[in-house]
Amino acid sequence: MSTANRSSAPPAPERQWRRVYAGPEQFRGGEVILTPHETHHLSRVLRLAVGDQVEVADGCGHVFTATIGQLDAASARLRLLTAVPATGESPLQITLGIALVRSDTLDLVIRQMTEMGVQRLVPFYASRSLARPENWHSSKLARWQRLAQEALKSCERAFLPDIGPPVPFVEALAGKEALKILCWEDLRRQETAGRSNDIPRPENIRVLIGPEGGFTAQEVAAAQDAGFHLLGLGPRRLRVETAALVAVSLCQYLWGDLRR
Repeated sequence: MSTANRSSAPPAPERQWRRVYAGPEQFRGGEVILTPHETHHLSRVLRLAVGDQVEVADGCGHVFTATIGQLDAASARLRLLTAVPATGESPLQITLGIALVRSDTLDLVIRQMTEMGVQRLVPFYASRSLARPENWHSSKLARWQRLAQEALKSCERAFLPDIGPPVPFVEALAGKEALKILCWEDLRRQETAGRSNDIPRPENIRVLIGPEGGFTAQEVAAAQDAGFHLLGLGPRRLRVETAALVAVSLCQYLWGDLRR
């Protein structure tokens, strides 16, 4: 069947630029100097060379097209061309409090939550967290931030989530969000996310996810005293990384950008 008389125009071609990350301090005039890590990604992973074009994001809302002007084993110098409209940010400002869990689990949560549009991640020590304050090392924070940077490039967000060092549980309860939710596995069928349709659409929200052993009754009571709503995530017991993904997806569907 001939398609010559179709009136619909062909879809606009998608941008073909590959994206790299550079912090604001790496922008110097009309140029950007990449770190050795990003240079390796540019040359060895993306297989790009001098003269190729990329997008570069600073994690603070600015994205530019750029040309690779200089490239060697240790660094790359990019020439900025034009600003690109920032995309990928949710109208719902989500702060996710996540109890400290195994390193590989937390790594996955950070990647997924960056992709899901979370604005802030608050790691905290819960009573049943296996990780303890005396074992904390600042190198872990640097790793978390690097994981968020990698996810930022792949999901094409413009803003990096704010990630700080772990805080006590009571500090994770603080905040002036319009809606606060603690996901509690003990509720199971008693209170599911379907009832959240009755809650007016908030501009910002704080969601807490507990450790592998769950929240204690004392922590749940403290959260309620701090104004948190308790929420179950269905009849099945979920792993921490699954619970975080389900909770944030539900929030984005109910009040964010997963439903227009």
